[in-house]
Amino acid sequence: MPRVLLIEDDEDLRLALAGTLALSGYEVSEASEGEGALKAATDRNPDVIVTDIVMDGMEGISAIMALRARFGTIPIVAISGNPFYLRNSEKLGADAALLKPFRREVLLDTIDKLLNG
Repeated sequence: MPRVLLIEDDEDLRLALAGTLALSGYEVSEASEGEGALKAATDRNPDVIVTDIVMDGMEGISAIMALRARFGTIPIVAISGNPFYLRNSEKLGADAALLKPFRREVLLDTIDKLLNG
């Protein structure tokens, strides 16, 4: 079962996305901000990371850069309601970027493509 680390500070959205991923066959670990995500990634060794960009504490761009430095080529999907942040996230290490709101099928297809080419 592929492992997903989901980083999202909006608890309702995090729970909804985690439920969608779990129902789609993924093992999901959650973090509400970047610093917690670094620990979760070390502990859980995810196959793919989905991260919000604008968060309290360590925000998503810093988290992407730290995760990329620590874990190399692990696929990272950035999510945000701001297209400017998404463009920057791809320049700084995200493999894909999704503008909120997005349909669950778009997220699942994006993850599938990153994991299976």
